[in-house]
Amino acid sequence: MVSDATPSTLQARLRAVVEGLADPELGLTFGELGMVKKVDVSKRQISVLIALTTPGCPLKNQIRSSLLDAIDEVDRHGRELTVSFTTLTKDEKERALQLARKGAQDASTTPPELEGTQLIAFSSGKGGVGKSSLAIAVAENIAKRGYRVGVLDADIWGFSQPQLLSATDQRLSADGDPQNFQIKPYLKSIGAGSLAVVSMGMMVEQAESAIMWRGLMLSRALQHFVEDVAWDNPDYLIIDLPPGTGDIPMTLARLLPATKVALVTTPSPLASHVAERAASFAIKANLTLLGVIENMSFIECPHGETLTPFGSGGGAAIANRYQLPLLGSIPLAPTISELSAVVDLTSMILQEMGRQEHDLLQCTAHLWDAVTNV
Repeated sequence: MVSDATPSTLQARLRAVVEGLADPELGLTFGELGMVKKVDVSKRQISVLIALTTPGCPLKNQIRSSLLDAIDEVDRHGRELTVSFTTLTKDEKERALQLARKGAQDASTTPPELEGTQLIAFSSGKGGVGKSSLAIAVAENIAKRGYRVGVLDADIWGFSQPQLLSATDQRLSADGDPQNFQIKPYLKSIGAGSLAVVSMGMMVEQAESAIMWRGLMLSRALQHFVEDVAWDNPDYLIIDLPPGTGDIPMTLARLLPATKVALVTTPSPLASHVAERAASFAIKANLTLLGVIENMSFIECPHGETLTPFGSGGGAAIANRYQLPLLGSIPLAPTISELSAVVDLTSMILQEMGRQEHDLLQCTAHLWDAVTNV
């Protein structure tokens, strides 16, 4: 019989203990994240090597303490213990973070007020490409078809939906107390349907005053807008994201992983190059890319000439690179909500949403057939 004191037996027990510990920040175990680089046991020594995500990890001492506590519960038979640290490689770190994001998304639950709601986010790599204008134009066109549409202005710093809706004098209210409250959105009838709008611009007294918030407060504000609003289960929720790939998009990916992302760019090579980062973010965040919208594609002059002041091909380049549909090419115009191109864009978005849902159902049906026929 092999004794528990033998190096090989003790090594197996200790590796199982170390790999089963949870990283205090990422939530998954050290084993799942690939952070256990070495557990060696000799006659007199035990050596454990853990790879952290960053050399200056602020939780290093906490991780060391949890390792020591867990290992101390195993009889080391007098062996000396050494715990040391290294750093994950770039690829290992990306894999670990991807797993952590997926784990957080799998653990998330859809808020009751948004159950059954189709989620569409408008994203861009940089500002000034007309993302917010397109988001509300599409929301209005969906509402005109008889749907109930929520609009979440997630651009906490750079909100613009109140201005686009001519609702700068509207203020949101809430029912309940500070510990248990529900925000009531601004309601507006549009054709046969309606809009329910929430924006930071409807909560501040001076719209021109800067909001001096950083990551945690921004993320918490978005969480309130997702979880503490009386959305009343709209058919669609249109989310106007801030440009870039910062705290707000990352929080959205965690809270609402079923969101589908429409990427907005202009034809400019510079704008489309920056927009690719937003596409890359969506993929890394496990979000579904719905397609690409090229805004300000051209100008139709009264005398019949068509001009392309911002160049051409930017939207198609991104669509081709990521194998996405080009949902629309929208001309430069003073107002866009009534443009036939935006009406067509709305149809394309709804069609693409339906196609993706159909593909998912077909995939599920084929999987069910394969399982039941085994």
